[in-house]
Amino acid sequence: MLRTFPTARCILAALVVVTCSPEPAGAFVDDVRRTPVVQAVEKVSPSVVNISTQAGVPERNNPFSMFEGDPFFDSFFRDFYEQSPRRQNVTTSLGSGVIINAQGYVVTNWHVVEKASSMTVTTGDEKTFEAGLVGADPQSDLAVLKIDAAVPFSPIPLGDSDQLLIGETVIAIGNPFGLSHTVTTGVISALNRSIRTGEAVYENFIQTDASINPGNSGGPLLDIHGRLIGINTAIYGRAEGIGFAIPVNTARRIVDELLLHGRVRPAFLGVSVQDMTPDLADYLGHGGAGVIVSEVSAGGPAARAGVQNADIITHIDNHTIKSPDGFRRTISGYTPRDTLRFSIVRNKQPLQISVQAAEFPPEHIDRLISSVLGITLVQNTPVLAQRHGLQTSSGILITEVARAGTAYARGLRSGDVILRVHDSDIATLDDLRQKMLQHVYRDSIILLVQRGRYGYYVTCNF
Repeated sequence: MLRTFPTARCILAALVVVTCSPEPAGAFVDDVRRTPVVQAVEKVSPSVVNISTQAGVPERNNPFSMFEGDPFFDSFFRDFYEQSPRRQNVTTSLGSGVIINAQGYVVTNWHVVEKASSMTVTTGDEKTFEAGLVGADPQSDLAVLKIDAAVPFSPIPLGDSDQLLIGETVIAIGNPFGLSHTVTTGVISALNRSIRTGEAVYENFIQTDASINPGNSGGPLLDIHGRLIGINTAIYGRAEGIGFAIPVNTARRIVDELLLHGRVRPAFLGVSVQDMTPDLADYLGHGGAGVIVSEVSAGGPAARAGVQNADIITHIDNHTIKSPDGFRRTISGYTPRDTLRFSIVRNKQPLQISVQAAEFPPEHIDRLISSVLGITLVQNTPVLAQRHGLQTSSGILITEVARAGTAYARGLRSGDVILRVHDSDIATLDDLRQKMLQHVYRDSIILLVQRGRYGYYVTCNF
């Protein structure tokens, strides 16, 4: 019997049928396409939210319209011109955030919500919630919101930003330009970066080449395992191909303070430092970076830990200290009860000293006002206002200004009245102390001062 063989056409047809047959559903996707990045994004998507804010912007017909929207100007001149009826222009903005616990607390950037009159949070499953502001820390650009629902929320898993490696893969998720849940990837380019924007200096950022644009602000920066390692921020407008994020360990300290105390309490170490000049470096035989301890407060945390005058502080934890300003900004990232590891050179020998920070004592603020600013203050009264020819009896009156203080160099004089510190009205001496306490580690403070019928801003080093 003759055997028959398939023709070439039949063989080709069979091959086409086999080639076009679909893979079993899910097998190829699970094994090949579900990369660690895909898995990380799937893991955290329920914890990433869109934040939409609305703000009413008043319109007035007044001769000072060039200053429209300036809260300092509005407050100071409200008694000096007649306001016409206002209209409200509603502006909207978008940002991102992350849910940090099942109770619905959301972390985002302060600049995302600072001007908001109302806030709406949209979760990954398109549910929307009205949000309230729990607390904020403008100095670190962080804010905490609260949303409520009948069922628990999905919190994001937290990583450890102290263990990050330059070059490791990172993932950014956010809502740039209103495009929800946009994912970008990159690597960690650098750690402990500082950014100056206008008058503000932000310390200890994670730098990445993952795209972070307006709308990404407040969203998560993740490691390859889907753990939160940073809060993305787009405060640096000139960045191209460069993104920055607040380390999660810093964010955790700030958020804990806001939830427990409603504000961020500054850490007190009881140590003052000065620049390492070339002459001092030669005398001490130290050729590296660092600052010199110029004063240790008796009984303070640094004194109890063994820090001494003339010690050279080169590092705090993993932060290199190069100047007194850098020292202050580094300290500003810590809160009371945190333990800081000082790397010190004493008599040319390296030392490691751990200092546990304490809460800032109010009397130390009075000392700084007197010794650094060089001013003496009293509560303003109608009697004092009449004596000095003032137009107001509110605020805090400056009675003396020392020539050696920073206030004198900035033009403050006896008889001036402090009405505001940054964006807060000052009615009492305690108001002034509390506001300066919030800004104690800033490079400078902004005062609104009245002299006669005129008001002006003064920026003083503090």
